Amino acid sequence: MDKMPTSTYETRQSRRIGWFCSYTPLELLYAAGALPIRITGHSDAIKTGDTYMHPNLCQYVRSAIDAAVTHQIGDLRGVVFVNSCDAMRRLRDVWKRYVPTEFSFLLDLPAGQTPIDQEYYYEELEKLKIALEKHYQIQITDQLLKDAASVYNSAREAYHQLNTLRKATPSLISGKEMLHVAGNFFETNPDHWVRDVKALLGQKRRQTLNPPPDSRINHRPRIFIAGSPIHSPEIVGFIEECGFDVVGEELCAGERFFDLSVDNQADMLSALSKAYLLKPPCARMMNLPDRTKYIVSGARNAHADGILHHTLKFCDTYSYDLPSFKKELDAEGFKMLSIEGDCTLGSIGQLKTRIEAFREVLLNQ
Repeated sequence: MDKMPTSTYETRQSRRIGWFCSYTPLELLYAAGALPIRITGHSDAIKTGDTYMHPNLCQYVRSAIDAAVTHQIGDLRGVVFVNSCDAMRRLRDVWKRYVPTEFSFLLDLPAGQTPIDQEYYYEELEKLKIALEKHYQIQITDQLLKDAASVYNSAREAYHQLNTLRKATPSLISGKEMLHVAGNFFETNPDHWVRDVKALLGQKRRQTLNPPPDSRINHRPRIFIAGSPIHSPEIVGFIEECGFDVVGEELCAGERFFDLSVDNQADMLSALSKAYLLKPPCARMMNLPDRTKYIVSGARNAHADGILHHTLKFCDTYSYDLPSFKKELDAEGFKMLSIEGDCTLGSIGQLKTRIEAFREVLLNQ
């Protein structure tokens, strides 16, 4: 085996590995000389995906297989699935049968964050490491993992530096722009992405010399988005067009994705397992108290006036949490609007009246 896989830009492009869930350890893929590419599906109408998967599964998995079988996804040499929900398991079954892929791996994610769960997740990462080494005929050393962790930690730091501008009063970058920045990260070499984000950060900071007026003077309430994944910046843009400033979110396609840091340890697999498993939880982890604390803390730090909770249609995981979550927010003094859709502009456009009415509620509180 080669001790160090070549990691030129061209080599990484030839080792593009798709991934879905934010619990996928990108550092491990990057250390294997691959370029992790997030498969986000699309926000258009499903064309042929419903002939492969039942229409009562969420739009995310159906649009993902739709994009794959209609060749809307670039050349992927591998794909990593996470056992995150039943819909994702069904996606993996269909993908294996109908989408030819050189490398495929299912990462089994525990549903807790205890030491036993960490040990189990460590073993799963070890299986993934061995599978990558066997497939590429390489050896993934701790030094390669440390180098990869440094790259991704730098990217997360750059994101948070830019995101402080959104949380400022007045907000200096829109929620739509921030989700677009995050989306670029999912399909770009992280080194190149950091360079672009730093350039954008410098541009935005220069604009602070002539800051926009306070959003509340312009009658634009500041809201925090929580709930199911939203991959399309246009969805957030539509919400902002309804008269809001989206100053933060708890989305695995946005701010929450970047809320982790991998320590430099002798055993880097252990560092990865702790960082990913102990990061702010999504609804799948069945830890509503910690998830609520994270959302409330994020909303307060962003000086949000209210919270908008988005649930993907047929997403049982987030739907199950919703009643208890609303009670927790009421106790914390936050008003919440809950909307459900299939992550297309058509579905969310039908909710425009409710979203605009929520704006009036926040302005009058």
